[in-house]
Amino acid sequence: MKKIGILSVAAMALLMSAACTPGPSEEKKAIDGVSAESDLQAHTDVFRKGIEKVAGNIYAAIGFGLANSIMIEGVDGLIIVDTMESCEAAEDVLAEFRKVSDKPVKAIIYTHNHADHIFGAEVFARAADVPVYAHETTSHHVDRIASKMRMVTDMRAMRMFGSFLDEQGLVNCGIGPFLRYRGDSTIGYLPPNRTFSDTLADTVAGVEFELIHAPGETDDQIFVWLPKERALLCGDNFYWAFPNLYTIRGTPYRSLQQWYRSIDAMRDRRPEYLIPSHSRPIVGEDRVETVLRDYRDAIQFVHDQAIRGINGGMTPDELAEHITLPPHLADAPYLQPFYGRVSWSVRSVFAGEMGWFDGDSAHIDPLTRSEEARLLARLAGGEGALRKHAQEALENGEYRAALHLSGHLVRLDPNDRDAKDIRVRALVALGEREKNPNARHYYLTEALEIKDGFIAMADAKPTQKQVRRFPLEGFFDILAVSLDPEASAQTDQKVGIRFPDEGKAYVIHVRRGVAEIRPCDPDAFGGMDLDIEVTADSNAFREMLARIRNPVLAMAGFEYGKGGAIAFARFLSMFGPLDPKLPYEPLNR
Repeated sequence: MKKIGILSVAAMALLMSAACTPGPSEEKKAIDGVSAESDLQAHTDVFRKGIEKVAGNIYAAIGFGLANSIMIEGVDGLIIVDTMESCEAAEDVLAEFRKVSDKPVKAIIYTHNHADHIFGAEVFARAADVPVYAHETTSHHVDRIASKMRMVTDMRAMRMFGSFLDEQGLVNCGIGPFLRYRGDSTIGYLPPNRTFSDTLADTVAGVEFELIHAPGETDDQIFVWLPKERALLCGDNFYWAFPNLYTIRGTPYRSLQQWYRSIDAMRDRRPEYLIPSHSRPIVGEDRVETVLRDYRDAIQFVHDQAIRGINGGMTPDELAEHITLPPHLADAPYLQPFYGRVSWSVRSVFAGEMGWFDGDSAHIDPLTRSEEARLLARLAGGEGALRKHAQEALENGEYRAALHLSGHLVRLDPNDRDAKDIRVRALVALGEREKNPNARHYYLTEALEIKDGFIAMADAKPTQKQVRRFPLEGFFDILAVSLDPEASAQTDQKVGIRFPDEGKAYVIHVRRGVAEIRPCDPDAFGGMDLDIEVTADSNAFREMLARIRNPVLAMAGFEYGKGGAIAFARFLSMFGPLDPKLPYEPLNR
C-alpha cells in the first residue's frame, strides 16, 4: 500500500488552538506541537547516513534502516554483526562496506532475535558455509514471532514505526531513521549454527572476540567484546534514547533487573569504544562509563520505584502518574523519551510481577467495554450528550479525554461519523504534539486507518527458501492457535501426518474446540485409531500452510492411508486465524 498523507487530517488539527492538558509526569507535560516536532527533527541527526569508522578495524553502517550493521575487518576476512531488516537494506549496506574492504565475509553474529538485526543475513553470506553466531535461544524466539504471534506483531509494529505515514508524519523512529520493511521486502534470515549458553570465545579472520549472554531488551541478547580493541558491541541494551523497557507493539516481559545487571557486566570490561546496534558509537573510557552508569541507574530506578509503589498498593495507573526519573537522569540527552517511556515501563513492571489484576475489586469482574460505554452515555444524559462532551473536550484541547469518549461512542455505534471525526482529530492532535516517535506514529496511523479504511500491515510474503527453513514444529504451533472453536465445537477427530523426508510424524486430535498436537513415531500410526492418515512431503506441507502453494494441488499430491484429500481439506478448514478487522468503517466512504 502506498504511503498516505496526513495533511488533510492535520489541517483539521490546526483549527484547534488549545495546548494539551498538563499531567504530573515528564512525558505528560504540555508540549507545544512545533516544539515536540522540532526536538524530534533534531534527534534525526543521530542517524545521519553513512559508514563511521569507529576504531582501526571496526565500521558502523548508520542510517540505512532501523538498525545499524557493524563490520569488523580481520586479516583475511570480515565479521558482520547484525544484518539489517531486509535484503534490500542489507544490499545497500554491503555496497558501502565494499568501498572499505573486498575481503570475504567469514562470520555473522546476531546480537538478538529482532527482525531488524537478522533479516538481511543472506546478502552477507554469499558462501554457504558462513558460520552464524547467536545465543542458543535465538531460533526459538524467531520461530515464536514468525508463527503464532506474527499477525498482531506485524500490525502493531507497522503502526509503531509509522510505516504508512508520509515524510511529514514520519520524522524518525527514535532509534533509527525508518524501518525498511514492507510488503514487497525480501527476507533473508539464516538460522544460527554456532550457538552458546553463557559465553563463547573464538577467533575468526585473526579477530579475537567473546560473546556474552546479556539479557535485556530481549532474553537472548548478547554483547560482543573485542579485547584487543577494547571495543564492546552492545546490541540493543543501549541506544541514544530512554530504553523500551516495554514496547507498545507488544513483547514478553523484559526483566529490568536482568537488563541493568547486563549493563554492569558491560561496564566491568571498561570499554574504550561502545558500539550500539542503534544510534551512534561512543568513544572514550570515561565517557562510556558515565553513559552506561546513568543508563543502568535509570533502569534500576524505574524498577525499584515501581516495586516500591506496588508494595504500597499503587495501581498501574497510579505508578504511571507518579513515578518520574530524577532530574539528573531525566535531563541526560541519552535518556530522552524518543523510544521508551517511564509510564509504559512501570505498567509493564506491574504486569510482569503481578499479572493483569490491579487490586481494584471493581476489576475482578469488570464491566464489558460495551457496558461501560452504555453507562457513560446514561450518566451523560444519552449518546447525544456524550457526543457533545467529546466535542467540547476536543475544542478545549483535552485531546486524551476526547479520544477516550470517542472510543465509547464508536463502540455504541460503529457508524457514528461525528464520533469518528472527533477521534481522528484527537489522534492527530496528540500525534503532532508527541515527542516519542512510537506514540506519535501509533496515534497518526490509527487516524489514517479510520479515515481511509485499511489495516497497517506489511504482510511480507516469505520466499520458498525461507519457508523451507522454518521448522515443522512451528507450523503445528500455528495450527493449534488457529483452530476455530465454533467450527470444531462438535468435532472429535484424529489425523496423523507422516513426513518421510524428515523422519517425523504428528497426530492432531481436534476435540471440541481444542487441537491436541503431538509428535510421534512415524511407524506407530497402525495402533492409533486415526480417522485420516496422511503421508506428505514436508516442504509441500510448509508451503501450503504458508499460502505460497495451491492447497488443492498440494493435498491432491499427498498419500492417504485412511480418508482422502477431500476429508483432509474439510479437516483443515476448521483452522484459520481471525482476520484482522478494520478498526472502524472508513470515514471517507
